[in-house]
Amino acid sequence: MPSFVRNLAAYSALLVLASCSTQPTAPVRVTAAPAADTAACIAELDSSRSEAPRALDSGNISVVNWNIQKGRNTEWVQDLHEIGSRPDLLILQEASVRTNVWRDLVPEHHSSFAEGFGPDWSPSGVMTVSAAEPLTECELVAHEPWFGTRKATLITEYGLSDTAQTLLVVNIHGINFALGISDLENQFAQAKAVIAEHDGPVVFSGDFNTWRSQRARVLEEMLESLGLTALDFDVDHRKRFFGWALDHIYVRGLYPEDATTLQSDASDHNPMTVRLRLSEEPLRVRAAR
Repeated sequence: MPSFVRNLAAYSALLVLASCSTQPTAPVRVTAAPAADTAACIAELDSSRSEAPRALDSGNISVVNWNIQKGRNTEWVQDLHEIGSRPDLLILQEASVRTNVWRDLVPEHHSSFAEGFGPDWSPSGVMTVSAAEPLTECELVAHEPWFGTRKATLITEYGLSDTAQTLLVVNIHGINFALGISDLENQFAQAKAVIAEHDGPVVFSGDFNTWRSQRARVLEEMLESLGLTALDFDVDHRKRFFGWALDHIYVRGLYPEDATTLQSDASDHNPMTVRLRLSEEPLRVRAAR
């Protein structure tokens, strides 16, 4: 076995062991309906749109993206408190449905959840916490080829003030434990198909696990075809592996007023924060770094 494969397998095993933790309990609430396939998700988004009592402010949308490492260290909420962040969109990976400590930060927000890895009694996955109730939501599911565990993509859609357009938010946790890129490419293709059907602004955010050039190239091709652009951060503390950043925020139809990252000991990833506004002028499309 090549040394790279042995090292990657060892790293994978360490990550799995490190992820085992005990969560504070809260009612389990899985809100996003799983779709049989991407076409079913698109059809659900088209058919189940409903009126919401509140829309996001199209001129000022604050976003935090963070892989909170199963949320086992609840100080991640305190870290956001200390920087005065009460985001309109809190886009989380490795969130657990058995803890709702985020309510200490944004008690009136809504939560949407798509199950990923974990035991039945305490699944973790991707969660989007929002100041406005979603108009629609849908879950797409992929699987880690080595372990068969779930990796979820959560699709939510929100009304915006002063416009008939809606905001599509795609929260993804990318497949990690694979030697090739075909499984990751298929997972990204699911998200791509949904985004391509949306005529309006988009936030595509998460832990993409782009830890080598071939993985990043898959995203570059998606950017080119969908008009998404990767945000720059004035200070960049994103987690890197083999020199490649794992976490990204991409936008379309939105202008970043400011974007930065913060350092925190509450997770093995660091949070990204950005403030966005609706924009009719497209940003220059570029790839992630």
